[in-house]
Amino acid sequence: MTDTEAPKITFPCDDYLIKVVGDTDETFRQFVHSVLVQFDGRLTEASFSINVSRNGRFESLTVRMRIERESHLTELFELLKADTRVRMVL
Repeated sequence: MTDTEAPKITFPCDDYLIKVVGDTDETFRQFVHSVLVQFDGRLTEASFSINVSRNGRFESLTVRMRIERESHLTELFELLKADTRVRMVL
């Protein structure tokens, strides 16, 4: 592996870190949870680490979850990015 190659993820992955940044909205957390729980049924809204921006306009939700297949990552990223409140998925 060279310095420019991303580390290879082995699936299933029990400790995949995902961060979703979006507009602060009373339903944003519920939406993110509803998408991610489709791929890891163990997640609850309490599973998320939440950080709110200084001005309160944005919040980031971070969680470690189980991902069974690489195709699930693609699918969950597409589902999250389809929502107008979502600004970034890492």
